[in-house]
Amino acid sequence: MTSEPRLPELKSAPAPMTGAAEGTAYACVMQCNRCGFCTSFCPTYLATGDEALSPRGRNQAYRAVLEGRIPHASEGDRLFSTCLLCGECTTVCFSEVPTAKIMGNARGKIFRQEGEPALLKFILRFILPRPRWMGYIFRAAFLMKKAGLSRLSNRMGLLGWISRELSAAEDMVDDVPWLFARERLKAPARSPGGPAPDVVFFLSCGSHYLRPSVAESTAYLLERLGVSYALADNVCCGLPGMTYGDFEAARRLAVINIDRFEKYPDSVILVDDSSCAATLKDYPSLFQEGTADHTRAVRLSGRVKDLSEFLKDQKWPDTSGAEPVTVTYHDPCKAQYAQKIVSPPRTVLSAFPSVELTELPESDQCCGGGGTYSFMHPDISREVLSRKTANIMSTGAEVVLTSAVSCLIQVDYGLRRARSGVRALHLSEFLKRLLDRPH
Repeated sequence: MTSEPRLPELKSAPAPMTGAAEGTAYACVMQCNRCGFCTSFCPTYLATGDEALSPRGRNQAYRAVLEGRIPHASEGDRLFSTCLLCGECTTVCFSEVPTAKIMGNARGKIFRQEGEPALLKFILRFILPRPRWMGYIFRAAFLMKKAGLSRLSNRMGLLGWISRELSAAEDMVDDVPWLFARERLKAPARSPGGPAPDVVFFLSCGSHYLRPSVAESTAYLLERLGVSYALADNVCCGLPGMTYGDFEAARRLAVINIDRFEKYPDSVILVDDSSCAATLKDYPSLFQEGTADHTRAVRLSGRVKDLSEFLKDQKWPDTSGAEPVTVTYHDPCKAQYAQKIVSPPRTVLSAFPSVELTELPESDQCCGGGGTYSFMHPDISREVLSRKTANIMSTGAEVVLTSAVSCLIQVDYGLRRARSGVRALHLSEFLKRLLDRPH
């Protein structure tokens, strides 16, 4: 069982763009020249046609807040909270306006003015740093799901009466595990003072609690490739805090993880969920430059590798003669925009002669998952998802692959709603199946 973490005393002031230096946020907002080029790419604008829900609209609304023309940031909550934080607008913007980070700042501004909701603060600051408590909550929810109680309550309208978000969440997850990944995985024993493992495996919340077959498949691949590894005693990466604008919560989780990964200073930090990989790489943004915490964060971020980044350089077993399979690939936003990872998963797939990759139309578009976004804003999320699902089905592929559990759950949900026969799998799950097939 994972030990309870020490909640750290932070050694540095918050970094700009994390809620403390609104002048930096204002400077970023002022970079927007309101050309509207971003609207052609923004998934929420394409889904709704609402100018206010475009990057340009959101940035100008927050500018009005910072200039005092809108006295209460909460007046723009609908605009700020419905941003998917995908980052595509920054990629296509001529000025590279960091809208996702600006929206994080805007959400934090609401908390600073109005106060953070007690339940959210409790989850971000008390539950997420304590994996044992996380396990209790997920276990209780999964027992209800296995017993059919949550589905029955949803059909009777009880969950919707309690919370529309809770109802949407129950509907999305089709199956839940009995055992979490850490309970299933047994990392190879390592003698004290022995050689450092090649990689330290970061267990994301998604692949640990919701889809442990992903973590199991990743461990299987490491073993087949002869890569020595250790299981990290990590906590949540901190993405929820950054998403909701509680950067204090994110910093505390970051320091816990930095402390624990410093036990393996020479090992690659391997992450099989692109959302978490992007967050770990972004740790330096949480701390003021020149401080001890920032230096440590920079050192850690340089060792992080997304799964496909690591696998693209591996030598794979011969699988010639395997039955052909047609696949398509959905690029998670936190891979293609936050990490600039596009070619590595395709390089990996090209190593298998039996795999025919059909490129996904509008592969640059978000699927609408966004972690908790899919059930916090189900209407917009499903509209975005419908477009993604139609594009997947148009490829004629048997399988759609991705590298983020949030995207995997979202895409799988969309395909089930469309009654499609296309199977959604994580990249590691698919590669494990390839290697397991008789040749």
